[in-house]
Amino acid sequence: MNSDILFMPHIFFNPKSIAVIGATNNPKKFGNAVTKNLLKTPQLPVQLYFISKGTKEINHTPTFLSIRDIQDKIDLAIILVPAKFVESVIDECILKQVQRIIIVTAGFGEIDAQGKSLESIIAMKCRSAGIRVIGPNCVGIENVDIGLNASFIQTPYKGNISMVSQSGSFGGACIWEWYEQNIGCSKFANLGNQIDINFIDILKYYKEDKNSEVIAIYVEAIKEGRDFFNELKEITPYKPVIIQKGGRNPTGLAAASSHTGSIATNYNIFKTAVEQAGCVLCENMPDYITALKTFSQLPIPKGGRIAVSTSSGGSSVLFCDHAENFGLKLIDFSKTFIEKVRPHLIPLVKYVNPLDMIAGATEEQYYIVTKAMLEDPEIDIVVPCSLVPPFMDFEPQAHLRGIVRAWDETHRVKPVIPLMVFSEGFQEIKDLQKKSHIPVFFNPRETALAAKFLVERMNFLKRFQS
Repeated sequence: MNSDILFMPHIFFNPKSIAVIGATNNPKKFGNAVTKNLLKTPQLPVQLYFISKGTKEINHTPTFLSIRDIQDKIDLAIILVPAKFVESVIDECILKQVQRIIIVTAGFGEIDAQGKSLESIIAMKCRSAGIRVIGPNCVGIENVDIGLNASFIQTPYKGNISMVSQSGSFGGACIWEWYEQNIGCSKFANLGNQIDINFIDILKYYKEDKNSEVIAIYVEAIKEGRDFFNELKEITPYKPVIIQKGGRNPTGLAAASSHTGSIATNYNIFKTAVEQAGCVLCENMPDYITALKTFSQLPIPKGGRIAVSTSSGGSSVLFCDHAENFGLKLIDFSKTFIEKVRPHLIPLVKYVNPLDMIAGATEEQYYIVTKAMLEDPEIDIVVPCSLVPPFMDFEPQAHLRGIVRAWDETHRVKPVIPLMVFSEGFQEIKDLQKKSHIPVFFNPRETALAAKFLVERMNFLKRFQS
């Protein structure tokens, strides 16, 4: 049988029925967190069944003592019982003819040789029964598109990023930061110890899933390196792939090996391979978040010509420093552009790039200049820099409002990368960012880095298409 057909990953992400084995009302147990997350979506298109030894009723619904007591077919079983009971639960799932299993429980190969042996037994039993398994030692999965949170971590905003993470805690931390920065998610999967389902399986699914427009990976160890890199090469011409690698030095390699019981991958070899495959490899978490925010919310430019506007000279100077370090180029403004914006700016303005509109620039001036830049055929990327003025009763979101209006009226064809210096604390800016679905960057380096990511992606696609 074709392995892709056997996997049928849509059953993990789109089950018709789920049995939660180890469900509980005890808020101190993981079973409670998974149960609550599953119940958060009132119209969830999934039939839920709860198996519990100590809880008689959950959400006004009686529980079952065993999965075998359920008469209906079960697509997905989520196992949350202690490790010593997992094998017997697996036996019951096999008798019930469950199709897919997620083992959240830890205490297996990441602990000792005995745990590794138990993993092998469970994997063999499930393989013989035709059951595919995620885990053990994982937080679960999410399909935000349908409101399914089959995990014990938080639910992100709905969006177009799909993440596969070897670490559940790292994945949860990312989702929290996405929530803070209004970055949306489509699918999430934490693989844990990978006794069966691995990176390649999930990537094959994300490759075909139309809502998975950007793919995020956190990896510590790859067991089937060549197949992994070949899969990446098939994806990157169509979808950006952003990777963070844990275990880059001897200390990190040792920690990665003990984390999920895997042999960590040499970083230099890994780096060369994934970059040749066309992926974006990030060296730290802030850059990782910047890349995901950039690719999930901005179009790819047709060229690398950058135009900058500002009401605060310092912010644009700092942006230009980083832009030059990244090999980016600012263009000279055309006479047509200058004549278009001159009537709307004060006489003190010098028509050089960056275009400094001087402190006190209004929402209307940001709108006019941003729109003129977006309409100029000689400009590919627009970077409006703003620092909320502490005078004249300015609304914190005024400049961004003008920028959004210009981007909307030009149909969002070109990328706009707003730099709102030190503005994370303004809720008005965050509210507008969320409402308008525009990425906002809060320091000069990440703004320049976003432009770098876009230009490199453009160059990669041009090489691929040539």
